[in-house]
Amino acid sequence: MAAWLGSSWQTMAYVVVSTVAVYCSALVAVRLAGRRTVAQLSAFDVVVTIALGSLIASTAVSRDPSYVQGTTAIVTLLALQVAAAALRQRFARMRRLLDFPPCVVARDGELALPTTPLGPQLTAGEVLSALRAQGVHSLDDVRLVVVEPDGRVSVVPTGAAALGMDDDG
Repeated sequence: MAAWLGSSWQTMAYVVVSTVAVYCSALVAVRLAGRRTVAQLSAFDVVVTIALGSLIASTAVSRDPSYVQGTTAIVTLLALQVAAAALRQRFARMRRLLDFPPCVVARDGELALPTTPLGPQLTAGEVLSALRAQGVHSLDDVRLVVVEPDGRVSVVPTGAAALGMDDDG
C-alpha cells in the first residue's frame, strides 16, 4: 500500500517529462492522421481524452504507476492542455501549426475534394450525405461546403455571403 501512495521526487520528475513527451507525440500523430480522426473534437481534446482515460484506468487498477505518479501525470496533462489552449489563443502561428484550417470541398455547385494526405479525407458520397443532413438536396443549391477545423461540414447556401473564405479555403 505504501508503494502505491508514495514515490520519489526523481520518479515524479520522470513522470512529468514522460507525460510531456507522450502528449507532444500524440498531438503530432493526431495532427498527421487528419481531421477525420478528431471529428467534432479538437486534436487536443482527443489526445487529452484518450490519455486521461488511460491514466485513470492504469492508476486505478494497478500498483504501477502509484497513485501519486498517476495523479502527477494527470495534473501534468491537464496543465499541458491549459497551456496549449492559451498558446493557441494568443499566437496565430501556434493555431496554424496545430489546428486544421477550414477546407472548401465544394464551391458554386462543383465538388473540389482535396486529395492530399492532410486534407479532409472525405468522399463525394460523404459530402452529399452531409448536405442531405442539412436539408440541401443538390450541389447546385450551395455556394460553399466547408469542412471546419473540428471536422463538421458547414454549408453556405447559394445567395448567402461566405465569411472569411478565400480561394484557398
